[in-house]
Amino acid sequence: MHITPEKIKEAAEALECTELKSFMFQEPTAGPLTKPRRSSRSTGRSSRRSTRGTRRSSRRSRRSTRSSRRSSRRSRRSTRSSRRSTRRSRRSTRRSRRSTRRSRRSRRSTRRSRRSTRRSRRSTRRSRRSTRRSRRSTRRSRRSTRRSRRSTRRSRRSTRRS
Repeated sequence: MHITPEKIKEAAEALECTELKSFMFQEPTAGPLTKPRRSSRSTGRSSRRSTRGTRRSSRRSRRSTRSSRRSSRRSRRSTRSSRRSTRRSRRSTRRSRRSTRRSRRSRRSTRRSRRSTRRSRRSTRRSRRSTRRSRRSTRRSRRSTRRSRRSTRRSRRSTRRS
């Protein structure tokens, strides 16, 4: 059990309420500071009063110690709960960071895939264009060869006739 300054104060107050204060300030060889009264009735009353005062002070000190214990328990609970909440918040922030990283990665991957699909489409378009061009050129060349053959045939025929 930890001794706090509050507990020391409470104990001092309890001592002040009792008759121990008179003992504290006495000389070791000297008698009591207050002279005892000779009448038996008054001594009985004073002793009763002092016992009542000591009982009350002891009750007060007990109550105060209980309340201080309760408050210390509450503070401990609150500190524990705050630690838990901070841990939870840290976990949640870590999770959110991970999720954002994953989402960024997924975005990057989707961007890359889109780029690759665009490139592939472009390449297919280019290849189609080139095949079309090559077909056109082959057609043209065939036409030109046909024309040249016709022209040669005509020229041969004309030379034969003359």
